Amino acid sequence: MFTSVILDLRLERNWEPGRLTAEAFRWPTAEQAVPLRGLATRLAPRSFAASGSPVVTPASVDPVSGGIRRRSKKYQGSVFQVGAELRAGDVLVPRVGLGPAVLVSEHLRGALVAARFTALRPLDSEFGLWLWGVLSSESGRRLRANLSQGAAIAAVEPSSLLDAIVPVPSVERLRRVNGPLCAVEDSTHVDEEEAVETWWQTTDLRATEWRMALATPDPSILTAGEPLADFCGEILHGRNTRGLAIEEEAPGYLPVADITMLGGKAPRRWVPEEEGNPTVAQPGDLLVAALGNLPHARIADARVVADTNVLVLRLRNPSHGPALAHYLNGQDAYRVRQVFTVGATVPWISATDLGRIPVPAAALEPGETPAVVLPLAQRLELLLWES
Repeated sequence: MFTSVILDLRLERNWEPGRLTAEAFRWPTAEQAVPLRGLATRLAPRSFAASGSPVVTPASVDPVSGGIRRRSKKYQGSVFQVGAELRAGDVLVPRVGLGPAVLVSEHLRGALVAARFTALRPLDSEFGLWLWGVLSSESGRRLRANLSQGAAIAAVEPSSLLDAIVPVPSVERLRRVNGPLCAVEDSTHVDEEEAVETWWQTTDLRATEWRMALATPDPSILTAGEPLADFCGEILHGRNTRGLAIEEEAPGYLPVADITMLGGKAPRRWVPEEEGNPTVAQPGDLLVAALGNLPHARIADARVVADTNVLVLRLRNPSHGPALAHYLNGQDAYRVRQVFTVGATVPWISATDLGRIPVPAAALEPGETPAVVLPLAQRLELLLWES
């Protein structure tokens, strides 16, 4: 939805584009509008995070779904803490970029939030959800773009944001959209890619492996399915291929499946099929990276030679291959893989431990084609201004 306006520049004190576009912005609604500072106050951070602490930054927020996908452990500096400076109902607006705002809720209790957000506390708690939706909608993003003082990257000063005019709904309309807004906000609560809190527990180390007890507070995830090894006739290690490799295709040579190839890139090396006793993967075999945090699991569609950091899973039932690859590349298997990986600098997983990853029965069931979900900004735009 777009709006336009005609300005008389003869009466303007200057023609600075940022100021003019900000003042010319119009919300796509006839509702009463007031400065944001009349609806909320700005909060100041009072905590400090050292490097290595998991911190929510604007880059942590998925620009499409609006969910927090991964916290940063590189941020160091001033932070807000949920439960201290922040409480449920506060709104976090990125100071740099036009990403979605974040509504503070109980699922973030204890979280550290970077001072790269402008933290707002609504004067009336009922307006927290409304302000989150308004500022995260397409119109809200255009407002912030107009307020921006950055040329290449949008940067909105807190004072400019507080001076911005935002619509105020009637009590009846606020109650009418509250339920749908809650549903949209709930949809942003997704599983994060990394653990975000510390934990402790008491356990009997005589009855379990130390590294497993130290790696996860919930050992039940290690038995939540059938071991991957049960789906395999054998799991083979790749071999070092560099001694015989050439850098262009040739008759009698097979492409080398290394981690970059598993990641989707074209083969970079070829080795002779009959020399050096290579580990040859057949079409239908499941290839998995042994080195690194990501599995890059994929099905071999032709005969390839597995590199030293690639494991070849020869499946008992090749029809399970696509489903197993999809599961291993997903978040649930990723978390379990982290339990089994070793190595502080370069993590890796052994063939034995890879075979211990549990595969739930649901992972092999054919999934329904997911419905197309609009980006958060579009969903909010339709809900707020066209409902």
